[in-house]
Amino acid sequence: MRGERRDVLALAALAAAALASRLLFRVDHDEDIDALRFALGVERFDVSELRPHAPYYPVFIAAAKALALLGAAPREALALVSAASGAATVAFTALLAHAVAGRRAAVFAGVLALASPFLWLSSEKLLSDMAGTAVTTAALWLCARARRLHPAAGADSPAPPGAASPETRVARTRTCALVLLGVGLGVRLSYFPFALACLAVIARGEGGRLAWLARGRDLATGVLAWLVPLVLIATPRELVATTWVQGIGHFTRWGGTAITVSSPLDRLHGVVWGLWANGLGGAWPDAPAARWLGAPPLLALLGAAALLAVPLQRAARAAREQPELWASALAYFLWALLGQNIAYKPRHWLPLVPLLVVALAAGAASLSPAIPAAAARVPRLRALLAAAPAFLVAALAAEWLTDALSLARQHRAPSPAAAIVSFLRDEGAEQRPVLTRDLDRMIQEGAPGRQPVRVRSDEGLVRAVEQAGPGGALLTSEALSREARDALAGRGYAISIRFARPRSRYVDALWSDLALLEAVPAAPPAGLVPSRSPGGAPAR
Repeated sequence: MRGERRDVLALAALAAAALASRLLFRVDHDEDIDALRFALGVERFDVSELRPHAPYYPVFIAAAKALALLGAAPREALALVSAASGAATVAFTALLAHAVAGRRAAVFAGVLALASPFLWLSSEKLLSDMAGTAVTTAALWLCARARRLHPAAGADSPAPPGAASPETRVARTRTCALVLLGVGLGVRLSYFPFALACLAVIARGEGGRLAWLARGRDLATGVLAWLVPLVLIATPRELVATTWVQGIGHFTRWGGTAITVSSPLDRLHGVVWGLWANGLGGAWPDAPAARWLGAPPLLALLGAAALLAVPLQRAARAAREQPELWASALAYFLWALLGQNIAYKPRHWLPLVPLLVVALAAGAASLSPAIPAAAARVPRLRALLAAAPAFLVAALAAEWLTDALSLARQHRAPSPAAAIVSFLRDEGAEQRPVLTRDLDRMIQEGAPGRQPVRVRSDEGLVRAVEQAGPGGALLTSEALSREARDALAGRGYAISIRFARPRSRYVDALWSDLALLEAVPAAPPAGLVPSRSPGGAPAR
């Protein structure tokens, strides 16, 4: 009992430290269009106005709305939900490691999860990714715990009189896991492979049609808890129409799936850069130099984790012991590879990061009994080697913590997109149109005096610049392709940077170098040179 109480206190301290660190660097501005729509959804939920965008994240929005009712501003509420989710993810990662590989692995996993730059930075974002990861990690822990509770595992002694039998506890734990995964689909629907994989593994293991029906009912219970209120609020017709338009657009125009980003090399780069350089904080040519110091311990821990799956017989045994973890990780990896924007948004790998941390921790823990036995005749060497796993974890955690603090500090500054919106809001009364592909809603909300014009093609951009008149037009750099730039140059337009405030792509993976440009005729006809306002902007 004393040991269990100590573990509970240690876990509470770990969660508190994680929460405090995440709250320390929280932000209160919209970094991108998704964050804006979440904030608008907390202010007033409306499916047809994309407040927020599909699939509407009703559980995530409801959690933020609950905090807003207690007095928090919309963005503050979103930040609190993300920070609390980040702290929960750290705690559940440690619990998952304990269920999979024991107490020592739990300690290692807790330290690494607390220091992980990717988990930390994701907890600062005003997005639903961290909340979805927390729910998913908690459900996977319940699945792993059910495996340990199973009578065949021999983990527990017979139940005392009056207590639930091991079979009953296993069934209840799995029910909780599946219901939680169903609720989690209302937090982050794109994490559905975890829910489907766990459902299939559990139902197949229990056997029979009745098992599939019972476990399907568990998952459906969690889904209906948020789907029924969503249908009542939005009306079925409105919900279906908006979801259809958004779904088609996601998979055919802007979603970054294998259809819209079809290059195998781009997607392979997204896998390696996303999982290694972001998810694991690995060394990369443009990453902070300190990451090269963390590369050796990271590679050593990855090697130790890989040894747990070699030979194939050992891998098969691990898959039999925790099939939900293996099946759901593989299912989500394949889905992200084909159906998510991994080429430009490494945050889509986020739910796999706790599993990677558990693998590192399990690898480190597996080294502990083997190394001392190899050096039993030399006490000093034995003691040194016995401490090697803890040293590797501490060295990696120290480098991760340094990197995380640096990224969190950079994250406090407005994103390039937010900085552009602020510039447009504060920079005089200039009336030139602002041509953009993705920032029109941000400009409408944050700089209401401006005239954002959304362009959907290079031809549309060139035509809009020509229609802007002799004063030219402003345009955001994500709307300007090389072909559009060449076309404008051929028509006598000069393009220059009007405003830019870039930051690390490890903080803003997609729009790290976003800039506000201006396109004006290089040599306007005589008599058509625009006069200048006192602030330097063309007068109209």
